[in-house]
Amino acid sequence: MRGNINPFTSSEFALLGFLYEKPTHGYDLHKLITDPDGIGLIWNVKMSNLYAYLDKLDKKGFIHGTMQPGDAHPTRMEYQITAEGKSAFEEWLKSIVLHPRDFRQEFMLRYFFLLKYQPDNINSLCNKQHQECTKWLGNTTLQSSHVPIEEKFRNSIFQFRVTQIGAIIQWLEWIKSQTN
Repeated sequence: MRGNINPFTSSEFALLGFLYEKPTHGYDLHKLITDPDGIGLIWNVKMSNLYAYLDKLDKKGFIHGTMQPGDAHPTRMEYQITAEGKSAFEEWLKSIVLHPRDFRQEFMLRYFFLLKYQPDNINSLCNKQHQECTKWLGNTTLQSSHVPIEEKFRNSIFQFRVTQIGAIIQWLEWIKSQTN
């Protein structure tokens, strides 16, 4: 059901998203990705993980780092996105989330960057995601209908999933109403 899995984690796409705007140092990227009024609302990335992600992106050719001398600070690495990295980020930005458990981080991150770079594409992504969520809801509802009523735990789990997917669908509809 998951289809093709992205070659990078959400955090790595977040880094590409911030570098999409301008070259940035690792410390400043960490401040952006952990900003409690931005992406930090979704999750937190440790500094050591951030540098591991940057190294992975650099090895894949999606970013490039250059050493920048500094008068008021030590020499530090400044990262910039490559053409290949921009292309990967743009493709990821218009892709949908394929599983409900990934929605909170994956879709919210896409939404964050769509607001920043391509606000005119929000409705299109919401429409595509809404269609996918409707499939999730139908499949989950069908699965739940085959669970015997005496299996209280399984029934409650399916009810939770149905309610959660329904809430996602309702939220997507709200987002679309806000952009009209």
